[in-house]
Amino acid sequence: MSQAAANLRSEYGQKLYDGLDALPSSKRLTSEQLEVIYSLAYAHVVQQQYAQALPIFTFLAQYGPTRKHYLTGLALSLRKVGRFDEAINMYSLVLVLFPDSLEAALHIAECQIGQNELGQARISLSQLVEATEDDPDLQTRARSLLELLSRGAA
Repeated sequence: MSQAAANLRSEYGQKLYDGLDALPSSKRLTSEQLEVIYSLAYAHVVQQQYAQALPIFTFLAQYGPTRKHYLTGLALSLRKVGRFDEAINMYSLVLVLFPDSLEAALHIAECQIGQNELGQARISLSQLVEATEDDPDLQTRARSLLELLSRGAA
């Protein structure tokens, strides 16, 4: 966990992080064992085999619930197989646990677009554009997606 994320995390987010980290499942496997399993899931993602990666990332999120790359891998897999509600939940969890991971908010907007919730996606993207003054690349991506949405609706 980065110190920056811990400093930004809300009181609720910190309690949730601590509670997840204290779960017995968090201690069953070593970091090395989890990373070997992660390499399998990652290989599926690289090959765009999201349905095959999904159960592996689900396992990893259960046994490493405070590891951001497991949670984002699970969210990505859910999004790519069209399970948008669940992906939004996972990306939201990432934002609560790691508030400096604003890219998750962009992916939430992508899920909202996938669900044809275009109004909500516009709101999410507008908020993200405002929140990313310190990250011009992410701000540009959010602004571009917002512009595409505006053109599509015109």
